[in-house]
Amino acid sequence: MAMMLDLKYALRQLYKSPKFTVMTLGVLLGGLSIALFTFSFLYTTIYKPLPLPEGETALRLAVYNDGEFDMLTANEFKAVKEGVSLFSEMGIYRDQDVRMSKGEAGRNFFGAAVQARMFEFSRTKPLAGRTFTALDSLPGAPAVAVISEEMWADEFNRDPQLLGQAIELNGVQTEVVGIMPQGYRFPHIARIWLPLQDTVFDAQAPISEQFNVYIRLKEGIEATHAEREITQVLRSLQLQNQQSYGMEAVQKQARIMTFQMAQTGGEGATVFLFLSAISWVVLLLACINVGNLLLARILEKQKETAIRNALGASSGRLISQLMWEGILITVLGTFLSVCLVGALLDYVNVGLRSWLPGAGLFWWQYGLDGATLMMALVYMLGTLFMAVFLPAWRSTRQDINATLRDGTRGAQSRKAGRLSRILVTTQVFLVALLMLIGSVSALIANKFVNIDLGDDYQNVMSTRYSTPERTYPSAQQRLNLTYALMDEVQSYSAVTHVSVAQWLGPRKVHFGHQEYNQEQTGTEIDTISMIGDFQTTGVRLLEGRLFNRADTMDKRKVVIISDSMAQRYWPGESALEQHFVMEIEGHREQVYVVGVVSNLMNPKSLFGRLDSADEIYLSGSQFVQTLQKLSYRILPGTTNAEQIFYRAMYNTAPNLDVKQTVMPAIKNRDKMRESMRFISHLTFATGAFALALAVIGIYGLTANAVAQRTHEIGIRRAVGARDRTIIALFMRQGATQLVIGLGLALLLFSVIAMGFQSFTEGLFPVSAYFVMACLVSIALTLVVLLAVYMPISRAIKLEPSSALRYE
Repeated sequence: MAMMLDLKYALRQLYKSPKFTVMTLGVLLGGLSIALFTFSFLYTTIYKPLPLPEGETALRLAVYNDGEFDMLTANEFKAVKEGVSLFSEMGIYRDQDVRMSKGEAGRNFFGAAVQARMFEFSRTKPLAGRTFTALDSLPGAPAVAVISEEMWADEFNRDPQLLGQAIELNGVQTEVVGIMPQGYRFPHIARIWLPLQDTVFDAQAPISEQFNVYIRLKEGIEATHAEREITQVLRSLQLQNQQSYGMEAVQKQARIMTFQMAQTGGEGATVFLFLSAISWVVLLLACINVGNLLLARILEKQKETAIRNALGASSGRLISQLMWEGILITVLGTFLSVCLVGALLDYVNVGLRSWLPGAGLFWWQYGLDGATLMMALVYMLGTLFMAVFLPAWRSTRQDINATLRDGTRGAQSRKAGRLSRILVTTQVFLVALLMLIGSVSALIANKFVNIDLGDDYQNVMSTRYSTPERTYPSAQQRLNLTYALMDEVQSYSAVTHVSVAQWLGPRKVHFGHQEYNQEQTGTEIDTISMIGDFQTTGVRLLEGRLFNRADTMDKRKVVIISDSMAQRYWPGESALEQHFVMEIEGHREQVYVVGVVSNLMNPKSLFGRLDSADEIYLSGSQFVQTLQKLSYRILPGTTNAEQIFYRAMYNTAPNLDVKQTVMPAIKNRDKMRESMRFISHLTFATGAFALALAVIGIYGLTANAVAQRTHEIGIRRAVGARDRTIIALFMRQGATQLVIGLGLALLLFSVIAMGFQSFTEGLFPVSAYFVMACLVSIALTLVVLLAVYMPISRAIKLEPSSALRYE
């Protein structure tokens, strides 16, 4: 009965104070929604079990080579499968672009080349027909494929006679043997599945291809135990390969992780913690503000509470009465937050379908699931504790006699004033820190949005392909195929330039004129294999010549270097005909510089200037690669530009293994810029919301403090105190809280800035951090002082007689 009376009283109070109710509910709704959406989005992306039967036991096996995330080669997979008996299921796959042709027209689909038992691993049976058997992977076996239900519906109008018919995939007549159920896109975003040929295991270690490895551990086997055994096998194999083939020494470490974590390169936990921490800070700010607003109402009743306590009311009953307003607001805010986040997650699903090819990975199914609802409950309970229970509990932990003796009517108690100041200081600290970190994030995002990459991909089409080694076993055969394909593409009148390149990553370089200590084994410089015209991607020749077909494998090895490298190692002289030693494919090769080109942005220089890192271009005619990226520049306005490559491919090598759909090269760059622009906007929005929270919270606390000291203000004015003296008194108190909170935030930010500056090797000048700190300090100072000035300016407008009678 008493609880019902308290509840009715709280409802009546909220109804009588609509501004307070709406403001408190809005603050809480914003903080809860940001925290809950961030959790749900990251949890689904990184941690949520795969939406498959027994999806929680489906794992990926990866390897770290010298600390860098990588995939296993077929050679390594074979050794692990034979040397480790801890798996109940194990296999390999690779994502593959599949071209389906219908006469002169065609369309590309995301696909996967998989082993026969991959479908059994996913615990999913076909909707119609069959999946693969071991016979489908044998050399010379008839070409077969399994397609998705979506493809069956979209491309074949659910033709019931499709099974057993042949369709042209990658230039090969292929029999459709099965159709998978709706929504099935395992292992990533596949819509067509092809059998992975057993011949991939025949290649020797130096040229063995890399694959994704899926596993399921035997019951009772710990992942850490399996990792140790696999690591031993991989390191033993690596030593054998070093002795047999002269392969480069690499420190290997096996890692077993979920599909989701593997897709992030093993960095998912870091991303989750960083973004979650930001959302938690926002939620904490919201809780502080809600607590501030509720505390202000509680403080108004502090003497009433003391009197009721003195008359025998229990602390539990008093806390309950004081908490009901907060409980109602928190429960309603959580409910509205869940509804809003559910709508936002549905929007994300729709947005992914239009923004990302293939609508993203198959486990990206965002929505209100059990984990999200459970976290909403956790956030609600946390908010009830921090924003509702603590203020109510704190107000009842008072000395009744001291409270009844403290001050006069309407005066603010000393304890209440001290608590109010601590809350304002804490809020200033959190808002300042969030805004400072947000400023750095926005600055980084802006850097990437407007970054000069040193290339030009406008009007350039690109694709990736792999030359089948079983069809072209020798390096010269693969090179001849590359030349034939490039010539065929170049034969089209709409094509102006063609090139084939492959990023090889850092390679160790030894300069004869440079001394190395015992710990150094050379200088690592990013290396690119290149055939064709550099103008295809906008890189300019500054000195010397480009590669040509006379640079054959039996001639002296030649390289082209970036201008930054020429200036760094041969300042004041020509770099042409300079020579040095490179470690390539396990061998040391002496190479000669024949050209210098403009600088290119690479992974090492993403956090710096164009000339902060160097590039070496190897002649692709002398060091033949299997995996290649082909790019061709077209005339503006060319229609059906992607068909140029496919026609050239079918005229030269119909069985070419295309890894990536032909698309405008600028599209990938635009996606990166769009992502960074989105991060920039999100950062500013979060900072703006945090600033809004600061305005509401600080204003609410200050207004309450001023209201409780209105009687004091009236006395000061009655005895002759000037208005500006009274204003200065309150402003000094606000400034003290500002200086403490902002000072602590700037101190912590200086430590963060020094670490970031060291990590990015001076991406931004030190003055940039100083400017950010100044701008945030000025903005927050104006907000805090304005929040202090507004209520005091209203209070001094009261006549002294009215202020003295103020309750």
